[in-house]
Amino acid sequence: MELLAHPGWCENLLEAAGLTAGEHVLVVVDEPLAAEGAQLVAAVKDAGGEPRLELWAGERPLSSPPPGVLDGARTADLSLFLTQAPRGDEAGARFQLLSAVTEHDGRQIFMGLVDGELLNGELSRPFPDLAAPALALIAELDGCETIRIRGRAGTDLTLRVGGRPWKTDATRLEPGEAANYPGGEIFVAPHADGADGLLVADLTVPYTVEGLVDEPVTLRFEGGCVTSIEGGKAADMLRELVEGAGAGGNVIAELGIGLNHSLRPRGHVMLDEKAGGTAHVAIGRNTGPYGGDNEAIIHVDCIFSGPELEADGRPVSIP
Repeated sequence: MELLAHPGWCENLLEAAGLTAGEHVLVVVDEPLAAEGAQLVAAVKDAGGEPRLELWAGERPLSSPPPGVLDGARTADLSLFLTQAPRGDEAGARFQLLSAVTEHDGRQIFMGLVDGELLNGELSRPFPDLAAPALALIAELDGCETIRIRGRAGTDLTLRVGGRPWKTDATRLEPGEAANYPGGEIFVAPHADGADGLLVADLTVPYTVEGLVDEPVTLRFEGGCVTSIEGGKAADMLRELVEGAGAGGNVIAELGIGLNHSLRPRGHVMLDEKAGGTAHVAIGRNTGPYGGDNEAIIHVDCIFSGPELEADGRPVSIP
């Protein structure tokens, strides 16, 4: 599909989404990105889509999506959600939007912590095609029962993943699926009782300090649940978030492996979790496109460096 002259990030996003002519596209932005939302709507229209622009706005924190957003989600073939300031206490509302889109085989791309400078800079340049290495790594891991993941700062976790699908955002976005942009990871949803050991996040923990963590955040897992969170200010903020989340907020949600070596960690979760040489373990919700069964009102990715991987006791090289 040939697009007219629009910002590079718009073209990249529509290509990643696989937009086809005639599709209904819900564009959701928060108020700081209203101008960028209008640019994206124009790009969708020129590409043959039927766009609808809605603001993620109202009395904060939102406990559910704004009525217009939810109405548009019910008929959207594709949802493109951009937010400059995602809130940890609005994750439940974001999950409602995701469910409303994917339950009828719609697709969604979410971009958080973005602004005009990032969109028109780094996110407007081409990104590498990582489909082949992602699928090759999934082939190495598919069917394994147990994963052991270690990290440079002390992560040593054993995860039970038997029967759970390995997924990637490095390939075409399929009906009923969701992804972030840019892509560049493979991921799996461990069983809710299937995590034991230590997670030491030495890079990024969203909804805590700005940028990289002030000091490594150490989470201890027993039987799938976090039993302690230790460290500095970032650890204190994460502990408060988890305690306020209630049921399911302290449960293992995801293991992800970053493959995009064009990115370097800088304290931006949406980019850092894709960066080559990183991995992340999430706690909270992992239903829907993640492939798990734990419900929660949060999903928090904790990113660490230098991952080493074993599958059923066998070392597996990360591309």
